[in-house]
Amino acid sequence: SRLPSAERQLAAPPYTIMWLLNELRSRSWSLNLLSGIGLPHPTAAAVAPLMPAAARLLGQPSYLRPFLVASLLYQGWELYIRVRRKRRLAATGIPDAVKEAMPDVDETEYAKAQEYSAAKNGFGFVADAYGVLTGLVSLYLQPMVWNGPALRLALHLGLTPEHEIARAGLGMLICAPWELLHNLPIDAYRTFVIEERFGFNKHTWRSWVGDTLKHFLVEGMLINAIMTVPLVLLVRSLGASAWFYGFVFLTSFALLFNMAYPVWIAPLFNTFTPLEDGEVRSAIEALVRASGISCERIFQVDGSRQSSHSNAYVAGFFRTKRIVIYDTLLGHLESDVDAICAVVAHEIGHAAMHHNYALLGVLAAQMFVMFSTFGFCTDPRIVTDFGFDAPCAYLTLQTFFTLYGVVMPAFSIGLNAFTRQLEYSADAYSVRLGFDIRAALVKISKTNLSDLNPDPLDSLCNHSHPTTVQRVLAVKDLLDHQPHKGAKGD
Repeated sequence: SRLPSAERQLAAPPYTIMWLLNELRSRSWSLNLLSGIGLPHPTAAAVAPLMPAAARLLGQPSYLRPFLVASLLYQGWELYIRVRRKRRLAATGIPDAVKEAMPDVDETEYAKAQEYSAAKNGFGFVADAYGVLTGLVSLYLQPMVWNGPALRLALHLGLTPEHEIARAGLGMLICAPWELLHNLPIDAYRTFVIEERFGFNKHTWRSWVGDTLKHFLVEGMLINAIMTVPLVLLVRSLGASAWFYGFVFLTSFALLFNMAYPVWIAPLFNTFTPLEDGEVRSAIEALVRASGISCERIFQVDGSRQSSHSNAYVAGFFRTKRIVIYDTLLGHLESDVDAICAVVAHEIGHAAMHHNYALLGVLAAQMFVMFSTFGFCTDPRIVTDFGFDAPCAYLTLQTFFTLYGVVMPAFSIGLNAFTRQLEYSADAYSVRLGFDIRAALVKISKTNLSDLNPDPLDSLCNHSHPTTVQRVLAVKDLLDHQPHKGAKGD
């Protein structure tokens, strides 16, 4: 039973971790804490009952404790960022920086973009709370399934511990319905309520269900199995020494995946057709020749089948490289050849400056750091502390990746900072090819209802691209230093 307040103060010094855990065992104290930091009351009321149970778990001495503490700290940080974002979006009037960079943005357009961002952020409070709940369920569901139904079915089929791959497959299949279904309510609300409300959703229920199933089967099951089986075999054979070979395998897999994705995976979800002959295609082909990259394939994709958001990209490595333009982008830019070419020149810049290889190198370095600690995670107590009856190679890998799940956000801050610099470089490349990308950036931001004035800390932690204002001002500075070289679109 819960200690009275005075006894709890004696049991743990004030304002220590253990004091906080004791306090969190009180539902009312948790509710007051959540409400006090700005969490909407309905969400705070939904989350508060979970906190006493989480506090009891955190008080248990095991390898599970640091994982739960790190997860709690991460969720607290995300909550803080979301509250900051909420306050930022509540401000009225167009900021001076936006007026300077985008003078043609009016109050109505700006207010609508802020309303869209506020709607997404407001629902994010609920989605985050739901994610914590389903994460806890998953944390207990997996060992329960592995120790129970999966074990009984394996014994019934005559599978011994030596048949680890087959047993891992059984466990994955039994957990598959939960893995498929638990995110559906959040995804459905986001698609058919928020995106629908602001005119972005183009999905029908049938197409949404179809795409969801395909994503799960291809990415959640097939690709996951292709990655998992070789890693399990490596760990079974080499134990803690498998870390280097695991790093080499996953780095190689990332390269092969990026080669295969545009050719075999992306067409499962959309229709890619060669961009029709005409002024736009001829202009893009001229850009390719000017850049010197090897890329003859230019496709238009039916992104409008799912959403009215727009995009363009260069995908693939070596012979699979291709330029892809969303049909929505062509529509939003109203077939303005200079504006379209300015955007495509930016994407070609990524390829010409080998940004894809740079990102792969950063990813490889991240995986090297991650796998270098794999030996620590081969301690059998880690697997049993997560609720599994006995350790094995598959479970060692599962707990290893689960533990690193709470560390990855820290890596992502550095990765986002790196990719933002790549975006500036690609914008500069577009300028060097003679284009003023500013008008296209502003148009795309307007049609996508982008947040034009995000919180700086939010951008630092979560944004892989600079803000539109930052990009427009950076391009302006580049053009100002090229007084004798005009840019198309001026």
